[in-house]
Amino acid sequence: MKTRLLLVITLLILAPVGVCALNARIETIDGEILKIKDFSMEGKRHFYVDYKGGTSTLDWKDIDSFEIMRIDQNYWVEVLLLNGKRESFKIRQFSSFRGKSDFGQWSIPFEKMKKAFLIENTIEEKKKEGLSIKESYTLPYGTPKGIDKVTMKNGDILLGNISSEIISIRTNYGTLSFKKEDILRVSLGTSGKAQKEKELDTLYSKYGDRLTGTISAAQIKITLLSGTDLSILREHIKEVEFGITIDNEQKAPQEKLTESPSKETK
Repeated sequence: MKTRLLLVITLLILAPVGVCALNARIETIDGEILKIKDFSMEGKRHFYVDYKGGTSTLDWKDIDSFEIMRIDQNYWVEVLLLNGKRESFKIRQFSSFRGKSDFGQWSIPFEKMKKAFLIENTIEEKKKEGLSIKESYTLPYGTPKGIDKVTMKNGDILLGNISSEIISIRTNYGTLSFKKEDILRVSLGTSGKAQKEKELDTLYSKYGDRLTGTISAAQIKITLLSGTDLSILREHIKEVEFGITIDNEQKAPQEKLTESPSKETK
Protein backbone atom coordinates (compact mmCIF):
# COMPACT_ATOMS: atom_id res chain seq x y z
CA MET A 1 0.00 0.00 0.00
CA LYS A 2 2.79 2.41 0.90
CA THR A 3 4.63 1.51 -2.30
CA ARG A 4 1.51 2.22 -4.41
CA LEU A 5 0.90 5.53 -2.62
CA LEU A 6 4.52 6.56 -3.16
CA LEU A 7 4.20 5.74 -6.85
CA VAL A 8 1.05 7.86 -7.19
CA ILE A 9 2.73 10.83 -5.48
CA THR A 10 5.80 10.47 -7.72
CA LEU A 11 3.64 10.43 -10.86
CA LEU A 12 1.79 13.55 -9.71
CA ILE A 13 5.07 15.36 -9.16
CA LEU A 14 6.49 14.34 -12.53
CA ALA A 15 3.30 14.91 -14.52
CA PRO A 16 3.22 18.17 -16.50
CA VAL A 17 0.89 20.76 -15.07
CA GLY A 18 -1.09 21.93 -18.10
CA VAL A 19 -3.07 24.59 -16.27
CA CYS A 20 0.16 26.48 -15.54
CA ALA A 21 1.17 26.65 -19.19
CA LEU A 22 1.12 30.14 -20.65
CA ASN A 23 1.62 31.31 -24.19
CA ALA A 24 2.67 34.84 -25.04
CA ARG A 25 3.00 37.24 -27.91
CA ILE A 26 6.31 38.97 -27.20
CA GLU A 27 8.32 41.85 -28.60
CA THR A 28 12.06 42.24 -28.02
CA ILE A 29 13.97 45.52 -27.87
CA ASP A 30 15.52 44.51 -31.21
CA GLY A 31 12.07 44.61 -32.82
CA GLU A 32 11.46 40.88 -33.15
CA ILE A 33 7.86 39.79 -32.63
CA LEU A 34 7.14 36.16 -31.78
CA LYS A 35 4.47 33.89 -30.42
CA ILE A 36 6.02 31.80 -27.64
CA LYS A 37 4.49 28.68 -26.12
CA ASP A 38 5.13 27.57 -22.52
CA PHE A 39 6.45 31.06 -21.79
CA SER A 40 8.35 31.51 -18.52
CA MET A 41 11.28 33.25 -16.87
CA GLU A 42 13.58 30.25 -16.37
CA GLY A 43 10.57 28.18 -15.31
CA LYS A 44 9.00 30.91 -13.12
CA ARG A 45 5.72 32.59 -14.05
CA HIS A 46 5.79 35.44 -11.57
CA PHE A 47 7.84 38.51 -10.69
CA TYR A 48 9.39 39.31 -7.31
CA VAL A 49 8.74 43.03 -6.83
CA ASP A 50 9.06 45.77 -4.21
CA TYR A 51 5.75 46.22 -2.44
CA LYS A 52 4.97 48.25 0.69
CA GLY A 53 8.55 48.19 1.92
CA GLY A 54 9.03 44.47 1.33
CA THR A 55 9.07 41.88 -1.42
CA SER A 56 5.86 40.52 -2.95
CA THR A 57 5.03 38.01 -5.67
CA LEU A 58 3.23 39.22 -8.79
CA ASP A 59 1.68 36.17 -10.47
CA TRP A 60 1.45 36.19 -14.27
CA LYS A 61 -2.02 34.62 -14.16
CA ASP A 62 -3.27 37.97 -12.83
CA ILE A 63 -1.64 39.91 -15.69
CA ASP A 64 -2.93 40.68 -19.18
CA SER A 65 0.36 42.14 -20.44
CA PHE A 66 3.62 43.62 -19.19
CA GLU A 67 6.41 45.89 -20.39
CA ILE A 68 9.98 45.89 -19.07
CA MET A 69 11.60 49.27 -18.42
CA ARG A 70 15.08 50.20 -17.21
CA ILE A 71 15.26 53.25 -14.97
CA ASP A 72 18.74 54.19 -13.80
CA GLN A 73 20.34 50.88 -12.79
CA ASN A 74 17.07 49.13 -11.92
CA TYR A 75 14.50 47.18 -13.89
CA TRP A 76 10.82 47.97 -13.54
CA VAL A 77 7.79 46.19 -14.93
CA GLU A 78 4.64 48.00 -15.97
CA VAL A 79 1.72 45.59 -15.93
CA LEU A 80 -1.86 45.70 -17.15
CA LEU A 81 -3.85 43.65 -14.67
CA LEU A 82 -6.87 41.59 -15.64
CA ASN A 83 -9.07 44.05 -13.77
CA GLY A 84 -7.96 46.81 -16.16
CA LYS A 85 -5.64 48.62 -13.74
CA ARG A 86 -2.13 49.55 -14.83
CA GLU A 87 0.63 49.43 -12.20
CA SER A 88 4.44 49.72 -12.09
CA PHE A 89 6.79 47.80 -9.81
CA LYS A 90 10.52 47.59 -9.25
CA ILE A 91 11.74 44.05 -9.99
CA ARG A 92 13.83 42.37 -7.29
CA GLN A 93 14.90 39.18 -9.10
CA PHE A 94 15.00 38.31 -12.77
CA SER A 95 16.54 35.90 -15.28
CA SER A 96 16.27 34.94 -18.95
CA PHE A 97 12.92 34.32 -20.61
CA ARG A 98 12.38 31.07 -22.47
CA GLY A 99 9.80 28.91 -24.23
CA LYS A 100 9.07 27.33 -27.61
CA SER A 101 8.55 29.14 -30.88
CA ASP A 102 7.08 27.57 -34.02
CA PHE A 103 10.66 27.05 -35.12
CA GLY A 104 12.25 25.45 -32.06
CA GLN A 105 13.38 26.24 -28.53
CA TRP A 106 13.66 29.94 -27.74
CA SER A 107 15.41 31.95 -25.04
CA ILE A 108 16.41 35.57 -24.63
CA PRO A 109 18.26 37.54 -21.93
CA PHE A 110 16.02 39.50 -19.60
CA GLU A 111 17.43 42.83 -20.76
CA LYS A 112 16.37 42.08 -24.35
CA MET A 113 12.66 41.70 -23.49
CA LYS A 114 10.36 44.64 -24.18
CA LYS A 115 6.69 43.60 -24.07
CA ALA A 116 4.60 40.48 -23.59
CA PHE A 117 0.89 39.81 -24.06
CA LEU A 118 0.03 36.73 -21.99
CA ILE A 119 -2.34 34.11 -23.37
CA GLU A 120 -3.83 31.66 -20.88
CA ASN A 121 -6.48 29.72 -22.77
CA THR A 122 -7.81 28.92 -26.22
CA ILE A 123 -10.52 31.60 -26.22
CA GLU A 124 -8.12 34.35 -25.20
CA GLU A 125 -5.53 33.02 -27.62
CA LYS A 126 -7.91 33.36 -30.57
CA LYS A 127 -8.88 36.83 -29.38
CA LYS A 128 -5.30 38.05 -29.04
CA GLU A 129 -3.99 36.28 -32.15
CA GLY A 130 -5.42 39.17 -34.15
CA LEU A 131 -3.72 41.81 -32.01
CA SER A 132 -0.51 43.33 -33.23
CA ILE A 133 1.94 44.55 -30.64
CA LYS A 134 2.58 47.51 -32.90
CA GLU A 135 -0.10 49.08 -35.06
CA SER A 136 2.52 49.82 -37.69
CA TYR A 137 5.94 48.22 -37.77
CA THR A 138 8.96 50.49 -37.40
CA LEU A 139 12.51 49.56 -36.64
CA PRO A 140 13.51 50.43 -33.07
CA TYR A 141 16.00 53.23 -32.47
CA GLY A 142 19.57 51.97 -32.58
CA THR A 143 18.87 49.05 -34.96
CA PRO A 144 21.99 48.48 -37.08
CA LYS A 145 21.79 49.26 -40.78
CA GLY A 146 21.75 46.52 -43.38
CA ILE A 147 19.79 43.90 -41.44
CA ASP A 148 17.34 41.42 -42.96
CA LYS A 149 13.68 41.14 -41.95
CA VAL A 150 11.66 37.93 -42.20
CA THR A 151 7.87 38.17 -41.86
CA MET A 152 6.27 34.84 -40.99
CA LYS A 153 2.81 33.68 -42.06
CA ASN A 154 1.78 33.49 -38.39
CA GLY A 155 2.66 37.18 -37.92
CA ASP A 156 6.07 36.73 -36.28
CA ILE A 157 8.81 39.15 -37.33
CA LEU A 158 12.46 38.10 -37.21
CA LEU A 159 15.43 40.48 -37.61
CA GLY A 160 19.01 39.48 -38.27
CA ASN A 161 21.35 38.34 -41.02
CA ILE A 162 20.40 35.75 -43.64
CA SER A 163 23.38 33.55 -44.39
CA SER A 164 22.62 32.91 -48.09
CA GLU A 165 24.59 35.27 -50.32
CA ILE A 166 22.86 34.11 -53.51
CA ILE A 167 19.08 33.81 -54.05
CA SER A 168 17.85 31.94 -57.14
CA ILE A 169 14.40 32.01 -58.72
CA ARG A 170 13.15 29.58 -61.37
CA THR A 171 11.04 31.39 -64.00
CA ASN A 172 9.50 30.42 -67.33
CA TYR A 173 12.64 31.79 -68.95
CA GLY A 174 15.15 29.88 -66.87
CA THR A 175 16.71 30.08 -63.42
CA LEU A 176 18.12 33.46 -62.44
CA SER A 177 20.45 34.13 -59.51
CA PHE A 178 20.84 37.38 -57.60
CA LYS A 179 23.30 38.52 -54.97
CA LYS A 180 21.60 39.25 -51.67
CA GLU A 181 22.69 42.88 -51.71
CA ASP A 182 20.92 43.36 -55.07
CA ILE A 183 17.52 42.19 -53.76
CA LEU A 184 14.95 44.48 -52.19
CA ARG A 185 12.50 41.80 -51.03
CA VAL A 186 11.07 38.40 -51.81
CA SER A 187 7.40 37.43 -51.36
CA LEU A 188 6.74 33.70 -51.11
CA GLY A 189 3.61 32.14 -52.56
CA THR A 190 1.19 29.77 -50.89
CA SER A 191 2.69 26.64 -52.40
CA GLY A 192 6.10 25.32 -53.35
CA LYS A 193 4.55 23.97 -56.57
CA ALA A 194 3.51 26.96 -58.58
CA GLN A 195 0.28 26.07 -60.39
CA LYS A 196 -1.61 29.34 -60.15
CA GLU A 197 -0.39 32.92 -60.44
CA LYS A 198 -1.24 33.65 -56.81
CA GLU A 199 0.98 30.78 -55.68
CA LEU A 200 4.09 32.07 -57.42
CA ASP A 201 7.00 33.63 -55.56
CA THR A 202 7.98 37.18 -56.47
CA LEU A 203 11.46 38.68 -56.35
CA TYR A 204 11.96 42.46 -56.40
CA SER A 205 15.45 43.71 -57.16
CA LYS A 206 16.86 47.08 -56.11
CA TYR A 207 17.06 48.01 -59.79
CA GLY A 208 13.34 47.74 -60.54
CA ASP A 209 13.21 44.11 -61.68
CA ARG A 210 10.10 42.12 -60.72
CA LEU A 211 10.33 38.37 -61.36
CA THR A 212 7.73 35.68 -60.66
CA GLY A 213 8.51 32.01 -60.32
CA THR A 214 9.73 29.66 -57.61
CA ILE A 215 12.50 30.47 -55.15
CA SER A 216 14.74 27.41 -55.12
CA ALA A 217 15.70 27.51 -51.43
CA ALA A 218 13.72 25.04 -49.30
CA GLN A 219 14.63 26.92 -46.12
CA ILE A 220 16.25 30.12 -44.95
CA LYS A 221 18.98 30.30 -42.34
CA ILE A 222 19.10 33.48 -40.26
CA THR A 223 21.18 34.65 -37.31
CA LEU A 224 18.92 36.80 -35.16
CA LEU A 225 20.07 40.04 -33.55
CA SER A 226 20.00 38.15 -30.25
CA GLY A 227 22.60 35.72 -31.67
CA THR A 228 20.27 32.75 -32.10
CA ASP A 229 20.65 30.71 -35.31
CA LEU A 230 17.43 29.50 -36.94
CA SER A 231 16.63 27.41 -40.03
CA ILE A 232 13.10 28.15 -41.23
CA LEU A 233 11.20 26.15 -43.85
CA ARG A 234 9.89 28.28 -46.70
CA GLU A 235 6.26 27.25 -46.11
CA HIS A 236 6.35 29.24 -42.83
CA ILE A 237 7.63 32.41 -44.51
CA LYS A 238 5.49 35.18 -46.00
CA GLU A 239 8.11 37.74 -47.01
CA VAL A 240 11.82 38.50 -46.71
CA GLU A 241 13.28 42.01 -46.91
CA PHE A 242 17.00 42.50 -47.34
CA GLY A 243 19.30 45.26 -46.10
CA ILE A 244 16.72 47.30 -44.19
CA THR A 245 18.00 50.71 -43.07
CA ILE A 246 16.65 53.17 -40.51
CA ASP A 247 15.82 56.82 -40.91
CA ASN A 248 18.91 58.79 -39.97
CA GLU A 249 16.68 61.54 -38.59
CA GLN A 250 14.90 59.18 -36.21
CA LYS A 251 15.11 60.50 -32.69
CA ALA A 252 16.18 58.54 -29.66
CA PRO A 253 13.28 57.75 -27.35
CA GLN A 254 12.85 60.02 -24.36
CA GLU A 255 13.54 58.38 -21.02
CA LYS A 256 10.58 58.08 -18.74
CA LEU A 257 10.63 60.14 -15.59
CA THR A 258 11.39 58.21 -12.48
CA GLU A 259 8.25 58.09 -10.41
CA SER A 260 7.24 56.09 -7.42
CA PRO A 261 4.93 53.31 -8.62
CA SER A 262 1.51 52.78 -7.21
CA LYS A 263 1.66 50.06 -4.62
CA GLU A 264 -2.02 49.24 -4.50
CA THR A 265 -3.22 46.24 -6.44
CA LYS A 266 -6.51 44.47 -6.39
